[in-house]
Amino acid sequence: MKRITRSLLTLFAVVLGLSATGQTRFINKVFTKGQIMVESDVIYGINWQEYAPSSIGGPQLLPLQCDIYYPDTAVDYFKDRPVVVYLHTGSFLPKGLVSPMGDRKDSAAVTFCRELAMRGYVAVSASYRVGWLANSTNLDLRRGTNLLAVYKSIQDAKTAVRFLHKSVLVDGNPFQIDPDNVIILGQGSGGYTALAYGTVDKYGEVANIPRFQYQASGTGIVGKPVQAGDPYVDTAVVGDWDGYGGAVTLTGGTTPLGLPEVDTSADGRNFENYKGLPDDVLMTINLGGALGDSTWLEAGDIPMASVHCRFDFYAPYYKGMVQVPVGGTFFPVVEVAGSHTAIKKADQYGNNSIFVNANYQDAISVKARNNVYNLGNLEGILTFNIMPPNPNIPWEVNSNPWDFWDPNDPLGANETNPNNKAQSLAYIDTVLRYITPRMADVLAANGVAVGIDENAPITGLKMFPNPASDRVMIEVAGSENPIRKVTILDVTGRVIAEIETDRRQVEIDLMHIPAGLYMVRIDVDGKSNIRKLMVD
Repeated sequence: MKRITRSLLTLFAVVLGLSATGQTRFINKVFTKGQIMVESDVIYGINWQEYAPSSIGGPQLLPLQCDIYYPDTAVDYFKDRPVVVYLHTGSFLPKGLVSPMGDRKDSAAVTFCRELAMRGYVAVSASYRVGWLANSTNLDLRRGTNLLAVYKSIQDAKTAVRFLHKSVLVDGNPFQIDPDNVIILGQGSGGYTALAYGTVDKYGEVANIPRFQYQASGTGIVGKPVQAGDPYVDTAVVGDWDGYGGAVTLTGGTTPLGLPEVDTSADGRNFENYKGLPDDVLMTINLGGALGDSTWLEAGDIPMASVHCRFDFYAPYYKGMVQVPVGGTFFPVVEVAGSHTAIKKADQYGNNSIFVNANYQDAISVKARNNVYNLGNLEGILTFNIMPPNPNIPWEVNSNPWDFWDPNDPLGANETNPNNKAQSLAYIDTVLRYITPRMADVLAANGVAVGIDENAPITGLKMFPNPASDRVMIEVAGSENPIRKVTILDVTGRVIAEIETDRRQVEIDLMHIPAGLYMVRIDVDGKSNIRKLMVD
């Protein structure tokens, strides 16, 4: 009998996403790789793409797609899972143009998303609009189109978050998510987007900063006459940072791809996706990238965490100029504030107080705070001190050590990072060990029961009688918070009963529950316990 009970308990541990050692969901892996499902090529919106290739008809409305990674609902009881929207790298240029990386199916993107799903998240790897005149020798065109590429990626990321709300409200919540618990995680160019997502919320932030304005009069980046001092971002054409305004005018026809046809004689070049639905997120995380301007970041902005290579040539760690190579020569694009500058302000403003007050003492956090380049011993930034192999060519540095790619891809010859999968996976593991405790703390502060651990102590918790026949009583005594939810599951993981409450004592009627062995999950604020229940 004891062996049977042990095997059933093991089954329940798998069903509930618990490890035999008491792993904590959202921090540790509680599912196996085989328990992770992937819904590929999900269309989360559409928008205007002026860099669409001529092979498909040139500029037009195109779908925005994502891949969704999630624990199989057959083995995961959670119904309100938090979401991480992952934004890939790629210098805001199409994959394959200059690099083997640059879309939602990059090896690093897949690995991060799968690892997050194994920790109990739903991870959304989202493609976004890319393209800018990186090789233009005209500063206004080079800088303006680059800024606009970042701007549009913010709009697309917000569309992705609104899509999550739409999936719950309209589609029946197929991925069992809570769209009010979303975190943005951006890598490389996606890191620029992540930082901007949490900070850009005023017209002046994209219009009144001199380096975001035309230096000379002439024809602007959208083909209209401009004067020196005009902003690069014309919201009447491209919409605001949320993706509203500048709406396209539709002809009523459809394109060969079956999407609405745009009247290009009208000015608007933005499609308003899911207007009115929320696009708030809980925090942002950037792996590389930078903040377009330090004034974007203000007191009261959401928490942010950063991972950055100190000697990243293309995204400065402190502050500096973003540069692009043109014909063997580097051309300046725009000066930006690096991760260290952003985290310093976030800490000073109190935006990161949830991290600062936590005083993390794990080895990675201690080492991150005491990194020689982390001036001020800031909380919230993990720095990798990877030096350029040759200081005379500082752009040839492993600045994205989590990236790896198909060794047969000829574009890999252009990469300065070593294509070392084992090393990249080790860096990914280190990054996850740094960011997931901070993600979990932000989620817990928003009411998510993070401590899903069958060994989590809840003082004074009692369940009696056990075995039970017609009813069972659950109570928590002492100074503990009240019981929030009781969930009863059978041996297949099917939810038999779910009771929400705010009392310290709950009586559950078992008259309609067949005899057998069940598991009862008891949620108290910030903690959870799993108890075995035998019904006679």
